[in-house]
Amino acid sequence: MNKFKIWQHSLRIKILVTFLSCIIMTGLLQSGIDFVTRDFRKVSYTHYESGKNLINGKRALIETELKITHDPSQVTALLNKHSEQDRLSLYLTELDGTVVFHSDGIQKSRIDLFQIFYEQKEISANPEPGSLYTSIMPVKYNGQKLFLVVSGPLEAETGYTYEDSKILNLILFFGLFTLTFYLFTARKMKQFQLLNNGVEKIAQGKLSVRLPVNSGDELGTLTRNINEMAGQLEEKMEKERLAEKTKIELITNISHDLRTPLTSIIGYLMLLQANIRKDDSTSPYVQSALNKSNQLKKLIDDLFEYTRLTSKQVFLEKQPVDMVSMLKQMIIEFSPLAESYDIHIESDLPEQKIMLHVDARTFVRAVDNLLMNALKFSVKPGVIRVDLHKDVSGVVLSVANEGTGITKEQEERLFERFYKGDESRNGHMMPSGSGLGLSIAQSIVQLHGGEIWLQRTDHYYQFFIRIPYDSSKGDDRTDSN
Repeated sequence: MNKFKIWQHSLRIKILVTFLSCIIMTGLLQSGIDFVTRDFRKVSYTHYESGKNLINGKRALIETELKITHDPSQVTALLNKHSEQDRLSLYLTELDGTVVFHSDGIQKSRIDLFQIFYEQKEISANPEPGSLYTSIMPVKYNGQKLFLVVSGPLEAETGYTYEDSKILNLILFFGLFTLTFYLFTARKMKQFQLLNNGVEKIAQGKLSVRLPVNSGDELGTLTRNINEMAGQLEEKMEKERLAEKTKIELITNISHDLRTPLTSIIGYLMLLQANIRKDDSTSPYVQSALNKSNQLKKLIDDLFEYTRLTSKQVFLEKQPVDMVSMLKQMIIEFSPLAESYDIHIESDLPEQKIMLHVDARTFVRAVDNLLMNALKFSVKPGVIRVDLHKDVSGVVLSVANEGTGITKEQEERLFERFYKGDESRNGHMMPSGSGLGLSIAQSIVQLHGGEIWLQRTDHYYQFFIRIPYDSSKGDDRTDSN
């Protein structure tokens, strides 16, 4: 039982057992394939090695026995003994071929050793059944140099062998191993795939996804931990969404509640300013209070607009708009303010109309925010350049200016809500903003299905807005639900 639990809870042991099982299964399959294909690989053969080995072995044995045989009368008996056993012809000759000793039944007194050497080359190359095979070895007997000659007929031996290729066997082994390993691990790999797909969905924000736990090993433990993590993240995100919703509702309500009394205050201050004498000592204070009140109203309006846009319950009243005419009108209206800060407006707008399906009111607000941002942080005197053109995916608007340097961190945070750039960059010539201008512009562009980004080259800043041609598709209302 304990071994079974170890198997169930250890992925490492499962992999090791699977690997060994694949090797054993591969060996069995290869043996089976080898057995089935034996008849196709069978090759017959004929050889004479046994006869040659018998004669060579007999020659070596006689050579050894001659060393211990000193009586010449026993040499013939020795040769006869081995001749009778294996039906061989045995000679001891001198260097010129004169026969000194021989086995019974041999009548030759002289043999041609060179002729025998020549004939043996032919027999070794093309042996035939019954061919006379001769083995010759120089020996010494009682100080005399002799040749031991052993001759006998060759007998053919037939049989079968099986062709094998080491390369093919190796390829077959690895092929079978790969196949068995793939089949044995298919179930576990499916579990990995399910885990990967689930993690991808969770990474995309679908925190309600739960992964199936199909094992008790480390992979199952990882799956349970991912499910637990997704659950905690979902709960945390739900709390954050509720807190964000509550915060937005609170800001919206407060902004709405402040706007009415603030409007009355501005009205009273304007009435006072209209009826007060210029030489009155209170005139500067009234003017200052009016300026601060207007600034506060602008901040509240920005905050209200941002919360309204980000609450994603905005009606976009889209209609065909000529972008060229709209931008020309905005530049005419904006130029006096820019010139008061020693900034000149340049534009490069097409002559022909460029029609887009947008909500004119909100889109004008987005472009106006870009112009105000450029005005606030431009080098004075300076130039703000407005360009409009079409590309393959939509209409591109750019607002560019030359400003003072910012860090990489500041550049990455420009579109964050309530983030303010270095106020020293505008030389304190303009009132401090709310830090919502670029965030509001980004929200408006995204509601139109477009994108907004900054491209910076040293101190030259160029904000781009791209609105796709199909921005009119879809519902004109974006709902948080």
